Order: sequence, then structure tokens, then C-alpha cells
Amino acid sequence: MRLQLKIILLLLLPVLSIGQQNFPDSLRKIFSNAKDDSVRYQAANNLYNYYEELNRDSAFFYADRCVELSHSNNKKLNEAYSLTRQAYQQANLGRYAESLHNLLDAFSISENEANDKYFWSIDPLRTEQNKRLYALACTHHIYGVLMRETQNREQQLVHFKEAKKISVEINSPARSLLASANLGRIYMESGKPDSALMYENDAASISRNSGRERYLSTILYFTGLIYMNKGDSTNAVHYFYECTKSAIGQNNMDALARGYNSLAKYYMAKMQKDSCIYYAMKSLEISKGLGTLSQLDYNTGIAYESVYKAFKLNGQSDSAYKYLALAQVTNDSINRNRIRNLAEFQKLTLSEQQRLQNIEKENVIYQNEVRTYFLLSGIAVLLVLAVIFYRNNKQKHKANIKIEKAYSELKSAQAQLIQSEKMASLGELTAGIAHEIQNPLNFVNNFSEVNKELIDEVESERSKVNGERDEQLQTELLNDIKQNTEKIIHHGKRADSIVKGMLQHSQAGKGQKELTDINALCDEYLRLSYHGLRAKDKDFNATIKTDFDESIGNINIIPQNIGRVLLNLYNNAFYAVNEKKKQQPENYEPTVSIKTKKVDGKIEVSVKDNGNGIPQKIVDKIFQPFFTTKPTGQGTGLGLSLSYDIIKAHGGEIRVESKEGEGAEFLIELTLK
Repeated sequence: MRLQLKIILLLLLPVLSIGQQNFPDSLRKIFSNAKDDSVRYQAANNLYNYYEELNRDSAFFYADRCVELSHSNNKKLNEAYSLTRQAYQQANLGRYAESLHNLLDAFSISENEANDKYFWSIDPLRTEQNKRLYALACTHHIYGVLMRETQNREQQLVHFKEAKKISVEINSPARSLLASANLGRIYMESGKPDSALMYENDAASISRNSGRERYLSTILYFTGLIYMNKGDSTNAVHYFYECTKSAIGQNNMDALARGYNSLAKYYMAKMQKDSCIYYAMKSLEISKGLGTLSQLDYNTGIAYESVYKAFKLNGQSDSAYKYLALAQVTNDSINRNRIRNLAEFQKLTLSEQQRLQNIEKENVIYQNEVRTYFLLSGIAVLLVLAVIFYRNNKQKHKANIKIEKAYSELKSAQAQLIQSEKMASLGELTAGIAHEIQNPLNFVNNFSEVNKELIDEVESERSKVNGERDEQLQTELLNDIKQNTEKIIHHGKRADSIVKGMLQHSQAGKGQKELTDINALCDEYLRLSYHGLRAKDKDFNATIKTDFDESIGNINIIPQNIGRVLLNLYNNAFYAVNEKKKQQPENYEPTVSIKTKKVDGKIEVSVKDNGNGIPQKIVDKIFQPFFTTKPTGQGTGLGLSLSYDIIKAHGGEIRVESKEGEGAEFLIELTLK
């Protein structure tokens, strides 16, 4: 009963303590002194809410505590929700790679229906009908934020719309208004003001009707920007003022800094000097109080530029150029941090290199604009211009060096991962070859021992005097020796054939196409894969079905590369049926089927299993590098990606057809030449 009262009091604190300076202190005391982890979690959660748009470092600290507490208590949905809060702060702080890691972990938890029961029934999850879908909506939302920070507008739309869809489905006003607010921002930046205004008005309506006004100031700010873009400055300045009032009431310093800066720009355009300087300085004051990292630097840099332009409008040149220099230093810091963080993000996405090049182009365009402005400003500032350009060119050179180094490290890491995948395939082949060659070797050894015993009997018989020798017995023994010797020769040649065949398929360095019996290749690697897995797991067993089209004949391929593709598909199929067998040990028969077929001048190779299948939501991802559904440490995520590249290099196609719970079928299509 005491614990329940403590939790109820804790949930009421955000309401009872609004506007009180000791609010965070009270929560910190609860967080430090509470012995029950659910109470400590809620205290940390409320502290995060307090600092979320006030101080990003403090917000991240308490999000991290929430992750630790929920993880140690196996409250998986709370962990997923807290991971998204970590990822949000990391995205705003420019730590894109870390943000992506946390979001992928959050997706893994919130997409798994088995985690429905693992949660603490406390705010914000307490009020939702489906707590797992609530966490999933949060994950899609923050992934959209990360895509915004890394300038991927297409993925922003995908994930914010998915977040909106789930929010409506579970009737969550909090998630729904945030999704609409961000969709409005995307459409505004895409030059579609009417669609943007529709979403922002929807977000504002939900915020007011549900009493969730925490983000109302941000919604009002973007509504003002939309009206400004439409040329309606009267409505725009109205919403900017409403934004600042709401931001002060909700302690949203980020929105407050943005609102003040927009008012400064408005009065600058109206040539109202005093108001312009007043709001520019207010924006700068708030921005500097927020912090000094990444997105916070962005607000500060914008504020410095506004103050510079305000003093310039007032004819105060000394003050103007002082703030211009501060703006330049701040923006240089933004560019350096952004390049470094995007390079880290590149190591996970394998596509960030192009983005870094685009950023570099944007930097060049920016420098050209600065150069043009200073030239027009006159001879009086030429010396300052020269110093700034010298520093910027130096920083540009350093940035290029960092990009080249990051790219080199990325290539090295990729090569190591590919080599690891090849070594894993080699391990499977080695186990299979060992099994294949062991049988003929056993025959050779056994018949050799029998021959030795027979020779001993012949010698024993020959040592007798002529009258006691059994000539018929000697003849029979010699015939047995001859037959055994023929069997030894036969099985020795069989072992030799196996070794030669594998040596031929192991010449990966040559990469030469040659006429190959595709049916024999499929059968050979099937046996190697099966026996390789049996060598590692004696309990593993599966039914194998083959249906080879004998009319195919030989086709022109690189056999060792196609063999690697087949080995990967076989291993995945055997893994899938083995995992399902562990879940249904009694009424389930693991089965893997291989089929070849000649159709309209093309060869089709099918590898089919009756395992758990591949969920439709991840089918499009399975050929992406580093994507794997296997537990950590059991897969590199490169097998299917390399297989895809090999088939494409042969001018073919590889695709997958799957029904969740019933199995999967991989189809390879090669053109006859």
C-alpha cells in the first residue's frame, strides 16, 4: 500500500509542481533515496521530461538511467521506450551512429509480440491500450527525427506516417499530435504550405483538446513559419508571439529561442530597430543557456547572425562585426562536429560517404556567399575577410583528411567482415568435406587391415611342408587379397575425386567462368552443408528433398562463387527448420527442398524450407548489408548481401517468397548463354 501511494504521488508531481523551482530537486531526492526500482524509474522519467527541451545533457543522463533500470528488471517495453528517448537526444546532439544503434534495439523489442507482458504499468505506458504498439510508435517517430537530422526526407515521411497510423490505431493523442507536427514541418520544407498547415492545425487541436500542451509552442512556431512562407506576415507574427507565451509556460527553451529569433527577423524586415535588437538578444540569451553541442550550437549560431544583422541595421558596425565573427566561429564548429558525426554514422549505413560529400559542397557554397558579402562590404573589412577564409580553408582541409580516414577505415572494416563471412563458409565446407572423405578412408583402412591378416595366413600356410599345405585355401586367400586390393584402389580413387573436386571449387582467386553441371554443384554443396551442420550439432536432423531437371546440362558460371551462394542458402534453410524444431519438437518434420528447372532459356534454382518464414515487414531488408535476424554473434548480416552481389554479377536475379509461420523459398534465376 505504501509503495502504491508513493507511485501515485510521484505521478502527480509534474502537475502539482509546475512553476515551482524545487520540482527537479524533489524528483532527484526521490530518485536517489527510493529503494523500489519502479519508483526510481518514474522519477528518472519525470526528470527527463523536465530537461528534455531545457538541457539535453541532463535529459540524456536520466534517459540512460531509465534504460538501465528497465533492462535490469526485464521490463522490455519500458526499455524500448527509454531507448527512443536516448536516441532522440543523441540525434539532437549529432551522435547519429549511437542514435541508430539504440533505435535498432528499440525496434527489435517493440516489434516482438512476445514482449507484450514485460512492462511497468506507469506513465506514459499506463494509459495506452496497447503498450507495445505505443513503444513502436515512439520508435518510428524518433527514427523519423534521426532521418531529418541526416537529411533523408523520404524516410522521414515513411516513419512519421507509420507513427501517425499506429497512434490513431491505439488512440494515443500524445503520439498523434507529435506525428502530425513533424509531418507539417516536412511538408513546409518541401514547399507544400497547405498540407503543412493542415497537419500543424491537427497537432494544435489535439494538443489543446487533450491538455497536452508541452509541445504546443513548437507547433505554433512552425505554424508561424508556414504563414511567413505563404507571405502572410500578420498571421505569422501572431503565431510567433503565441509560441513564446506557450514556451515560457511549458519551460520549452528550444521553442522560445526559435520564437524570439523569428520575431527579430520580422522586425528587421519592418526596419523596427529597437524591437529587432531586443528579440535578437533575447534569442541569443536563451540559446546560450541551452548548451553548447550540435543542435544547440545551431540555435546559437542563428542567434549570433540575427544580432549581427540587428546591429548592422542600427549602424553599429563595431558590434555588428563582433557578432558576425562569433557567428562564423560557431558555424565552423557546427560544420566540424557534423562532419565527424556523419562519418561515424556512415560506418553503419554504408551510404553516408555521399552525404559527407554533399555537405562539403554545401560548405563551399556557403563560403562563396560569405566571400561575396564581404567583397560588397568594402575595403575596410578585407583584412578580416582574408583571416576568416584562411581559417576556413584550413578547417576544410582537415575535414577532408578526416573524411578520407573514415572512408579508409570503413573499407578496411568491410573487407574484414567479408573475410569473416568467407571463413564461416570455409568452416562449413571443411566439416562437410571431412565427412565426405571419411567414408572412403574408412574402407581403405579396413580392407588394408584385412589384407594384412590374409597375407599372414598365406605366409603361415606356405611355411608348412608340401604334404601339409592346403593349396585350395592359399588360392582362396590370394583371391580375397586381390578383391580387397581392388576395393582399396576404388575407394582411394573416390577420395582422390572428392579432393580434386573441392580443390577445383576452391579456386576463388581466379574467378573464371567455366561449363559446370549445376545439378551436381547443387547436390554437392547440399551434402557439404548438411554434414557440416551435423558435425557441429549431432542432434540436428532434417529431411532433404531434391528435384533436379536433367535436361539443363552444363552452364557457364563461376562454380566456386555460385557454390558460396548455395552454401549460404542451405545453411539459412537448415538453421530456420532447426529453430522451428526447437519450438515444436513433436509434430514437426524439418524439411528442406532443392529444385532446378529450365524455363524459357533460363535456369531456376529453388531452395525452400518449412521453417518459421520471414515477416513481411523485413522481407525488403534481408539483402541489405549487415541486416540479420539471427542472435548477436551468430551472423554477420553479409551472407545474403554477398549472395545478391554474386548473382547480379552473373547477370541473374535472386528473390525470396515467404509466408510467416509456413516457411521461405529463395529463387535464383540465371540466364543461359
